[in-house]
Amino acid sequence: MPTPDETAAPPQPLGEAGGAPSPGGSAAALPPPDADLAAPSPGPAPPPLPAEFVRYAVALEAPELAWGHLNGRLTAADTGTLAFLRRCDLGPEAGEAFARIHARSTDPSPLAAVCRETVDGGTGGGGDAEDPRRVWDYLELRHRLPRGDAAGGEASEPQLAAGRREFLLSRAASGRGMNWRDSSALLGTDRPEEVDAAFERGEEMVGVAVIGLALTHPDPTAILPRVACALDRALASSDPRLRHQGIVALAHTARLHRTVDRRCLDLLRRCPRGSEADDDLWAYVPRRRLPWWLWRHRLGEPPRRWLRRVGRALFGARGGG
Repeated sequence: MPTPDETAAPPQPLGEAGGAPSPGGSAAALPPPDADLAAPSPGPAPPPLPAEFVRYAVALEAPELAWGHLNGRLTAADTGTLAFLRRCDLGPEAGEAFARIHARSTDPSPLAAVCRETVDGGTGGGGDAEDPRRVWDYLELRHRLPRGDAAGGEASEPQLAAGRREFLLSRAASGRGMNWRDSSALLGTDRPEEVDAAFERGEEMVGVAVIGLALTHPDPTAILPRVACALDRALASSDPRLRHQGIVALAHTARLHRTVDRRCLDLLRRCPRGSEADDDLWAYVPRRRLPWWLWRHRLGEPPRRWLRRVGRALFGARGGG
């Protein structure tokens, strides 16, 4: 199994998988959030949101996480999970408030106390968490609509767009969502928007973040475009470090998701043969989906023999079961 490179290299923006826009420019240039996001929700408090949804949707500030637990938007267990993940994202110093929440997440009374202290003091707020409720109203709206609740209809679309800009894209664009000086933190990257923004800014360790995304994100369609971006940038700039990081990320994606796309294969063909990606594509991706040049490299036999092997692999040996 390939191991991540210790360092990383340069740049380029790439849109989010599925057609969503990638963050561009600085946080200050982004439009303000929709005012309706700040309005309190009528009726009883909604049920807690799952941590696996929240972690990919926004880059939470510590007061927002604490408010979410105090107001029933997160269970104690999910509060601890998200606090741990954000502490890993930011490192010991910037993630201290998250570390304190995580340390008390198994005991309800101390957890409530530290959450109240975090909300009251605005600890780790980063300057834009003055109203922690707003991020939870956005998350509740985003979580509800894909489940078929049409409340709000088309009127909700501006709110969703504004919330995504404020709570995810602008935080990624400013670099506040991750610790970009710590390679171990970047190996836990799980939001594609962080990688897009890092390419845009020209972060030195963006290749490490691409490896992290390959290791942590559950959807290969979100990973492969960023892997292709790393390989494309590396080949254009003749950067062997970034090229190797892109290859390692592609190998992890093949191993964990058993898939690859055409763009990554075309870029990989321009790289030296015998890499980790060559090995893991051959081992984990169905061979009928692999290109002829990788077959030829792996088999390394006279044409008639390896063509017969291709035929058997694709159609089964004659007379076989």
